[in-house]
Amino acid sequence: MSAASDGGASWWELFGPAFTTAVLLGALLPLLGVVLVLRRQVFLAAAVGQAANLAMALALRAGCAAVHDAGGGHAVVLLAGLGGGVTAAATALRALSTGGGVLEARSVWVFLGAGAAAMLVLADAPHGMQVVQRLFLSSVLGAGPSDVGIAAALLLAALAALWRLRRQLWLWAIDPVIAAAYGMVVRRWDLAVGVAAGVGIGFAIHATGLTFTFGLCVLPVLCARELAASLAQVVWLAPATGVAAAALGFALGDRLDLPPGQCAVVVLALVVAMARLANRRRGHTADAARR
Repeated sequence: MSAASDGGASWWELFGPAFTTAVLLGALLPLLGVVLVLRRQVFLAAAVGQAANLAMALALRAGCAAVHDAGGGHAVVLLAGLGGGVTAAATALRALSTGGGVLEARSVWVFLGAGAAAMLVLADAPHGMQVVQRLFLSSVLGAGPSDVGIAAALLLAALAALWRLRRQLWLWAIDPVIAAAYGMVVRRWDLAVGVAAGVGIGFAIHATGLTFTFGLCVLPVLCARELAASLAQVVWLAPATGVAAAALGFALGDRLDLPPGQCAVVVLALVVAMARLANRRRGHTADAARR
């Protein structure tokens, strides 16, 4: 992704919108991930992403493929992805609150079923497998100026909602039964959070691909949990980690001519592993000191 090969054009002119979108999503996705981790539904982010992929594949198959490359079908495909993501997230969160259990097995079912179905839907379409590959793998460099505006708006909305409703949100996420006892209408929160997660994850899938979206939704939160001493620290440390990873991913991608999305995810995976190792060593040291 080096800018040197493009007739001397500046790096920012080539990659500015993609970089900005990745950084904004690096802050937004961990905020959504914190809620999913509190509900013990880490894999739900991937399942929602695959549901969004399937919806976009169906939209392309229904007739948007011919105009998508020219930009005419861009909005239709995006809306289809958002609809698929919202439906999956809201349905899953509502079922979780109603059943009072965990849905990881169902999330795996949705992930595998929707992913395989998306490939089948576009298998014999012109350039269908290329579209599937773009959706499944990270395509951060494909983000454009319009994606910057949408990502910024979603991030501002998430921050405003978190600031005003953080106490109710954490109570709903940690224990919906207690939340209902305090007078909260849990089904409304299921729907509201499902819509927010579906829109955020669905848009991120459309703009950057599944690898980047799932990685930035979960890994910064896991890293923050290893380093932070409270939920409040996790809430600000997770998006800060996501932003740093997105920026570092672009730096490494530019230096090594590698996909920046995968670079960001690998960096985060390494940081999580090192943080866990450091915590274990501190725990062993503390145990030895007590003895």
